[in-house]
Amino acid sequence: MALRNLCEVYLQERSQTSVGTEVLCSLHSEKFKLVCVEDKQPVCLVCRDSRKHTNHKFQPLDEAASDLKELLRIKLESLQKKLKIFKEAKLSCDETVKHMKTQAQHTEKQIKEEFEKLHQFLRDEEAARIAALREEEEQKSQMMKESEK
Repeated sequence: MALRNLCEVYLQERSQTSVGTEVLCSLHSEKFKLVCVEDKQPVCLVCRDSRKHTNHKFQPLDEAASDLKELLRIKLESLQKKLKIFKEAKLSCDETVKHMKTQAQHTEKQIKEEFEKLHQFLRDEEAARIAALREEEEQKSQMMKESEK
C-alpha cells in the first residue's frame, strides 16, 4: 500500500500540476474528469479527444476510483484471510516446537535418572565384589596360618 501510494504521488507530480486542492492536467490545465481505460491514466476532456487516446475507452473518474477501491478491498480481504491462516499456522508451529522442547527435556531427565541408577548399581556391585574378595583373602590367609601351625 505504501509503495502504491508513493507511485501515485510520483505519477501525479510528473504529469499534473496542483492548484489548491484541484488537480489539473499538466498539458491543458483542465480538471481531470475521465480515466483512460487502456492507459490507466486520468485525462481531461481535451486529452480524451487527442490523437494519443484515439479509439481508447474512457470511464468517469469517480467510477474508476470506485472500481479500483472495490478491487483493492477484495484483494485486501483475501490477504487478510491469508494472514490469519499464516498466523494460526505459526502459532501451531510455535506450540509444536515448545512441546518438542518440553518432551526432549523430560526424556533427557529420564535418561540421566536411568544412567544414575545403573551407575549406582555398578558402584554397589563393585563394592560387594571387593568385599567378597577381601573376605575370601582373609579366609585363605586364616587357613594358611592354621596350616602353618
